[in-house]
Amino acid sequence: MSEIRIVAELEVLPQHREALMPVLQALVDGSRGEAGNISYELTEDLSNVCRFFVIEAWASQQAIDEHNVTPHFTAFVAFTEGKLKHLAITLLKKVF
Repeated sequence: MSEIRIVAELEVLPQHREALMPVLQALVDGSRGEAGNISYELTEDLSNVCRFFVIEAWASQQAIDEHNVTPHFTAFVAFTEGKLKHLAITLLKKVF
């Protein structure tokens, strides 16, 4: 399988937004440094500052599997437990 893209949509509960920001920064910085990462962007909804989209591109499923056990990813998962209103993960492949 070739490159895999991920769109992760998350909405944090308002009272946890500020505390989440440094965790997101560490997640982005750490992910961008991974060998299998092609791109990793954090975006914020213009109409809802508590709603974020992480747009990722990975070289392979193996790269994603390795990412999922990194300290920056596991810290993000642990931090967000009970602090999110919504989470949706979509895996995509490029068609054209």
